[in-house]
Formats: sequence, structure tokens, C-alpha cells
Amino acid sequence: MLFLITHAHTQQKRDADATGWDLSPAGYEQVAGLARLSFWNGVDRIVVSSEAKTRLTVGPVLAERRLPLTVDPCFDELGRGSGWVDDYTARVAEVFANPVRSIGGWESAADALARFREGISALADAFPQETIALVGHGLTFSLFRAHLLGQAQVNFDDWQRLSFCALAEVEWPGLKLVQDFQPIPGTPLIERGK
Repeated sequence: MLFLITHAHTQQKRDADATGWDLSPAGYEQVAGLARLSFWNGVDRIVVSSEAKTRLTVGPVLAERRLPLTVDPCFDELGRGSGWVDDYTARVAEVFANPVRSIGGWESAADALARFREGISALADAFPQETIALVGHGLTFSLFRAHLLGQAQVNFDDWQRLSFCALAEVEWPGLKLVQDFQPIPGTPLIERGK
């Protein structure tokens, strides 16, 4: 089984690159709820992107369970440059609507999905018998989810409804979505771009 976990809610800072943002107080509540879930009993390995917020999301799990950790930049968020975007949701909608184009200097959706899929293939080759928990990001997970569902592009409303710190299950290595993303019970539901 492959578990996909969106990173916990972050504390946005206009003057700092998003790759280095810390978690918000609500994000730390989500992290605590995530650590209490029983599915961790069956996980063999945790995989995170190279962005700090993914490792922070599973910090308590790693401290308690001492599971092997793999850091892989293939699972980084869609590249967005380092500048603040005032109308972020409009930019995301444009990126999803034009998957093969770079919008505003951002990585194209098609390139981000290809990178993500390469990472998934490498994981399947390296750890075919393991149950993996992959902690990643809203844009790239939305792209991968649409791919699993056979959609040509991401439905923008699906991305907006995707909560921070949500959990999905994917059949591994067959790559079939078994359980769509669900927020962690008892933690703040925080959707995107609203």
C-alpha cells in the first residue's frame, strides 16, 4: 500500500521562500492527530520531499517509531520560483488549465507530474514489498490524483477542497486510488486558496 499525505498547514511569510516555511499552530494540531492514526502500524518506510514542511509533518512519527526515512526531491512541490504571488489561486487555476505551459515562470504542470511519476517508479523499483507513507504537496498530489483517475487535467475545485494534512490510499505497486484524500479526523480542516 502507498499512503499519500499532504503536508500540514504552514505559516505563510511574504518575505520567505515557501520551501522554508514552518508549520502554523493549526498545522501542529494536524501533525499531532496524524501521529495518532493506527495505519502507521503497517508502514515500513516514510518518504518526504526535500522541503522542510513535509518532514515536520511526520516529525512525531519519526521520533516515536524510528521508521526508515527517504528524502526525494522528485516529490517537491511544483516549482513556483521564490517570489510572492498576490493572486495565488488565480495562478494555480491558470497552471492547471494550461498543463504544458510555464505560467509566470512556474514549472509546468506536465513537467511536475512527469518528475513526480519518475519518483513513484523509482520507489516501486527500490521498495516493491514495502508499505510506504509519502508526505508531499497539494499541487503535485493533485496532479498525480488526476493522473490516477485518468483526467487530462486537475479540476481546480478538487485542489481547493484538498485539505492540508489529508490522507489517501493507493494500491501499490498497481497505482490505483483506493481511498481518496480525507482530512485527519479531529484536526482542523483547512482547504486551499480560500
